[in-house]
Amino acid sequence: VATERADKVQQQLATNRRIQRASDDPAGAAMAMQYRKNITFEAQMRRNLENGTAFLNVTESAMDSATDLLQRARELTVQGATGTLGPNEKKNIASELNQIIQQLGQVANTNFGGAYIFSGHQTQTPAYNVTGNPPVSATWQGDSGQRIRQISAQASVAVNVIGDDVFGTMFDDLIALRDNLNANAPTTTINSALADIDHALDRVLNARADVGARINRFEATTNRSLDADTNLQELRASVEDIDITDTIIQFTAAQNALEAALGAIGRTSNMTLLNFLR
Repeated sequence: VATERADKVQQQLATNRRIQRASDDPAGAAMAMQYRKNITFEAQMRRNLENGTAFLNVTESAMDSATDLLQRARELTVQGATGTLGPNEKKNIASELNQIIQQLGQVANTNFGGAYIFSGHQTQTPAYNVTGNPPVSATWQGDSGQRIRQISAQASVAVNVIGDDVFGTMFDDLIALRDNLNANAPTTTINSALADIDHALDRVLNARADVGARINRFEATTNRSLDADTNLQELRASVEDIDITDTIIQFTAAQNALEAALGAIGRTSNMTLLNFLR
């Protein structure tokens, strides 16, 4: 018994675990198993949150680029609506608009981790098929599928934005504006394109605000998960791990008991029948 006790305490010291097998403390082992299950779940949620946050950050960055391009297109439109511009000057503006349209096509077809971020569930298909050089059309190829991530036991959140909701008729409007500039259209026609560009800017800015809110939510949820992990680790340790000071005391006591038992056995082994008859 003394040997078993010493071995048990020594094993606890070696592993830092009070419970080596379920039979040591059935109720404690069940509690520790549940805590470990919850710890594993929280770790998975943080992986989901990390992946989702990265996806949303890339999306926000793409829409930031789209905002800059649209603002430049608006500046060019204001210039193009100036009544003093001649045909060649308008064509120069149209040439820059061509570049903006092409860059917007690249933004709309942003790929992250092998997936086109604005294509919904059609992750292997570019969101827009921009044809022609200079561009003559941009066809939406995605769908409205939401890429859902579970972020807690109660909540699941989409990490993507649908390209058609963000870009809308942006490409058609800018292509029409470019064509009007090349055709030396009247100032009123050019000026009317400002409303389309402002509408496009509103769409992008609204989508960015929504993405920003989701990023903030993911960051807050990550912090709560980290707090939960800390609490769960402490609860598991309180049930499963040893108190190092107390266990050292137990180990010392077990060693002393074992040495005493071995000493008694040694003394007894040297005695003869006459010693017992005295």
